[in-house]
Amino acid sequence: MKKILALLGLLPLAVQAAVPLLDGVQSAENQLLTQSGRWFVSGENGVFEGDFDGRVFSKQRLTARLLNGQAHQCYFLGMTERQGRLYTVCTDNVLNPLATKRLFVLNLADPAGELNEMFNPTDVVLPNGMATLPDGSLLLADSGAPLLPGKLLRFTVNAHGAVDGQSVYYRYVLNKPNGLKVDGQRLYVSLNPLAYAGLSQLRRYTLGAAGPQDGVVLFSSWWFLDDFTLSSDGVVVAEFLGNRVVHVSESGQLLREARVTQPTSVQLWRGAAVPAGDVTVTERGSGRLLRLPGFGAWPR
Repeated sequence: MKKILALLGLLPLAVQAAVPLLDGVQSAENQLLTQSGRWFVSGENGVFEGDFDGRVFSKQRLTARLLNGQAHQCYFLGMTERQGRLYTVCTDNVLNPLATKRLFVLNLADPAGELNEMFNPTDVVLPNGMATLPDGSLLLADSGAPLLPGKLLRFTVNAHGAVDGQSVYYRYVLNKPNGLKVDGQRLYVSLNPLAYAGLSQLRRYTLGAAGPQDGVVLFSSWWFLDDFTLSSDGVVVAEFLGNRVVHVSESGQLLREARVTQPTSVQLWRGAAVPAGDVTVTERGSGRLLRLPGFGAWPR
């Protein structure tokens, strides 16, 4: 009865405890679970691959190389998978809007592969979430300059996996995009106000020939929304400034919550190293990765 009342909003939901998995990812940002089950985490000090030996989790930093072959450290953020390759974006200085932005690629067929610089995006202030569109092009969220709106950039990719060019896919007027997810012909975007204080939203769009259309608000929060993950019964969202992770239905009903300090990303698992339905969370300040047992439903 208490659970039913909680779901109806008549009682507060129980706050779920998180289980530590690993640490040491400075300013932990994003996660990516590939189709083959490889797990990657980005942060200020690189991109790491997480590994589970049956007893404990460990991590290994991927070597990132510039176009000239020189090893390079960068502040990595969004990641996406496309046709057997991992694409990730970084900035040489997250506090400098004019710092060089770099797009790297990893061949997922190579278990000991390296990240290789392949393209330098322009007109990008603060790169963040990435996603792959149905036509195979890459989508990047640019949160924009302080107190100014952001935009979505589209990168066309050729048959060899190289970027042919970039264009503006969608411009916001009063919002700064952060996280991105694509599910079929639907695009999900987490949006924050210009001053990062005010009402944040998770919106769902229909992908059309002219870009995102018919935006619908799925979830609203007075706390800064960071990354999110899609489940079969809704969305799991990281409320960065709210210090919690919430699982909500697509109608906006709160299903469960967990207290996490400065969560930046969430990943819903489909099994293997982490049981299906569990959610892993990056905690920015501590650099820890946490697990929320049974927090989500099945991934889409």
